[in-house]
Amino acid sequence: MPVLVFGGILKKLLSAGFDDAFIGDLDMESTESHKGKVVGRTVAIVLGLTCAVLVAGLVAVTAVYMPTASTINDLKVENARLKGNMTALTNQISTLQNTLNSIRRDSASKENQIAALQTSNNDLTNIVNMNASTIITQGEVVQVQAGTNVTVFNDFINYAGYFSVQVTSLSNTTFAQVLYTSSGVEFDKVTAVGEDGIANFPVLPGSIEVRVGDTEAANAVDATVSILYVY
Repeated sequence: MPVLVFGGILKKLLSAGFDDAFIGDLDMESTESHKGKVVGRTVAIVLGLTCAVLVAGLVAVTAVYMPTASTINDLKVENARLKGNMTALTNQISTLQNTLNSIRRDSASKENQIAALQTSNNDLTNIVNMNASTIITQGEVVQVQAGTNVTVFNDFINYAGYFSVQVTSLSNTTFAQVLYTSSGVEFDKVTAVGEDGIANFPVLPGSIEVRVGDTEAANAVDATVSILYVY
């Protein structure tokens, strides 16, 4: 705006300096030197005004485009605020990442629990259907003195089922025996197996004892025993 004002003034002065009426007022009989002085004075005025216009324009531009101390301070405050927001957002991201990791760990733990429960359910289903089995002993060799018996198993079982006892020996008097007491039921059964036989015994939860013996009169008997628990 200052440049436009001074520009208008300069234009008027230039017009006035070279206007015919202005020159008409001069003495027509003035010398050439007098005319030179008038022109010189006009040029000086024009130059002075031009400088003034330039200075005013420079001041105006400086005022418009140079940031003030207040503006710089506002920018610093805004920058600090943005940095604070960035820090807060970074903390939120870290917290969310930790939460996500925790959820993933919990999910993995629950998947393991589900797998374990599924396995347990399958095991219980097999037990209900008597499709489960455990080898108690296999190929165990025992020596049985004549007319006696030896205990080959004595331990606690958890489920009802049956014991399958297989015995091989060189005596046809060999037998297998199972004894237990469970829920008021006393069980004691002897089954002859001879030189190679299998005897099955129903069992209930509790402490079970399995024996192998013979009825020989004089000689000891070496017997090989295998027991399968089906439940």
